[in-house]
Amino acid sequence: MSEFSRLLLVARTDFSYFFRTKWLMAVLISLSLSDMLVTALVMGRMISPEYFSFLVPGIVTVGLFTAATDTGRRIWLALREGVVQYYMTLPIRTSGLVVAYIISGGLGGVVYSSALLIIASFAVHPHNILNAILLLPFMFVLATGIAGLAAFFASISRRGEIYWVYAQALQVTLVTISTIFYSAQTISRYLPGPIATIADYNPLSLAATALRDSVFSGELLNTTLLSNLLATSLPLAALGALAYWVILRTLRLRGKP
Repeated sequence: MSEFSRLLLVARTDFSYFFRTKWLMAVLISLSLSDMLVTALVMGRMISPEYFSFLVPGIVTVGLFTAATDTGRRIWLALREGVVQYYMTLPIRTSGLVVAYIISGGLGGVVYSSALLIIASFAVHPHNILNAILLLPFMFVLATGIAGLAAFFASISRRGEIYWVYAQALQVTLVTISTIFYSAQTISRYLPGPIATIADYNPLSLAATALRDSVFSGELLNTTLLSNLLATSLPLAALGALAYWVILRTLRLRGKP
């Protein structure tokens, strides 16, 4: 068996755990549906009827973020239960193990957000299904970036609750300072210019905007927007992968992170 085949086997094994926690998936989907059917509808009545159509693609993006950060929970359990240590006894490089976990996290984010997108299509009719399919590789890159950061936070967390502190801090940073809930014009009107710029170039904002414009509005894919999405997502994946590789390398050499 080649190194690449072993890498894919580890990624497939970890990805299978994503479907074994059915109760967690049920809770996450119910929370996303409550955001769609309660928050969006209520806020839509208070602000404008168009707000529902604006928020639903954002909720799909938040779903991708949530599923990708679940990678950290699985890695934390794998480190504490000896699963990662077992994988490191196999003929697979440390870098291959890192890539396997990040690929698994990216797939989890894409699968979960795709399920939300299908559910959302019953509430807000998509105008271009082909664009949704073309966006999947870019959403995968974004999910791998988030999964990479989650892998790093999980590897430095001594206790499970500490990981969720890091995950919540990441959520506040990426989800709150974004255009998921409010438009870029609204943010620039009420917040300082640097914060508005950060929110505008937030990869979650770019993904939500791509869904709004290309899938639900039917416009052509904006290559500049997609380029910015790649440019902001790839460094997250690289940073998370490098940090997680250092942790695993230390574990291989010293027996502890």
